Amino acid sequence: MMKKIISLLLLFLMTLCVFGQKNILIIPFDAKMYNNQESKQICEYSGVSYSKSIEKIRSDLDMHIYSALKDSTNVASLLLTYTTDAASDLEIVHSNAEYYFSEKTVDDINKPKKNPEVSPNIIAGEVVSVTSENKDQLVNVKLQDPQLFSDLIQDYKAQYIVYLTQFELLGDYSNPYTVADNSYLRTIRVHYVIYNSLGKFVYGNIATTTFSAKVNDLDQICDIYLKRIATQIARHIP
Repeated sequence: MMKKIISLLLLFLMTLCVFGQKNILIIPFDAKMYNNQESKQICEYSGVSYSKSIEKIRSDLDMHIYSALKDSTNVASLLLTYTTDAASDLEIVHSNAEYYFSEKTVDDINKPKKNPEVSPNIIAGEVVSVTSENKDQLVNVKLQDPQLFSDLIQDYKAQYIVYLTQFELLGDYSNPYTVADNSYLRTIRVHYVIYNSLGKFVYGNIATTTFSAKVNDLDQICDIYLKRIATQIARHIP
């Protein structure tokens, strides 16, 4: 009798774990929203083309986010879900994306602004100029067709959508001495936004990490530094 009670209790707890998990959909950044000032050195050292480096960074970043979340959530990615529908959905989403600068949290959005800033110049979904005033602002996104968002929620049974809106790898060239001896720092910046199943903005931020310009091995950059970025993003998913 006691064994039966224990078995039922374990089954009940397992059921709670399964149904208590959140469903997350990850949308990777569009290749047009990729800005790598250090691509020449990294691609030459690693023996890959520019397009292949983008492909690897996108897939590895998604993989790291998936790994950071898989124990507590059900995760789907439009990049790592190898189906015809997912590949088609990714193309449709990126073609319908409209990018703009916004505040990083709901609280920030609700704060009154003394001097509203002008939106960035964005053409065909690509940021083509960024002023110094908004360089630290979040790149947010909205889909031109609202029904597309509803379809994604329904098709992937997602409770939250995590959209990676922009990837940046920037070099700090402010000190000519560190630039000369290649000891300057590089910074990875990944803009991301989180929306719930009702299409309401929940949170957004820029995950960042730095590393030495002497590190040009793309595998090492992806294994170590993209993992740090993914961990930061995973911590802020509700």
